[in-house]
Amino acid sequence: MKKWIALMLAALVALSQVVVTAQGASNFSGTWKLDKVDPPVDAGRGGGGGRGGGGAAPPARGATTGGGPDSPFSTAPSTITITQTAANVTVQYASTKAVYTLDGKQTLAPAGDINALKTWAHWDGSRLHLHHKQAMSFGRDILALNGSSLTVTRDLETGGGSTTRTLTYSKQM
Repeated sequence: MKKWIALMLAALVALSQVVVTAQGASNFSGTWKLDKVDPPVDAGRGGGGGRGGGGAAPPARGATTGGGPDSPFSTAPSTITITQTAANVTVQYASTKAVYTLDGKQTLAPAGDINALKTWAHWDGSRLHLHHKQAMSFGRDILALNGSSLTVTRDLETGGGSTTRTLTYSKQM
């Protein structure tokens, strides 16, 4: 019986090392420029279409950006900068930074503010899920690397509307 327990413990340790290695395999650090939005963003309410205006795509009809291009709730940010460490991921949208801890715990910025941006993250294999909430806006980005491309599946629920888009970014040197 002791031998069986020791064998099971050794197997669990080996398995946990494989899981940690798989989770840490993707490094999303860098500056990324938007190449493609699927489905395309509808110009709606007088927007300029495409990636016009203030550097980000205009909101889909019936949706708002929840803060424009400086927000984690932008429909399709034209550029994002990601800094990744073993403990957290920081995503910069123009002048706004969102910090996600990789332990699944929620972070509030500014701390103690009822309208704080709430962020949390978790790994799903080599894909990273970034969750954010502020007031009545919710978002989830699923990041995946495909060669030199970053694919972000972006789910947003804000202003009474919800959207899901696939954003493809290329890394800037």
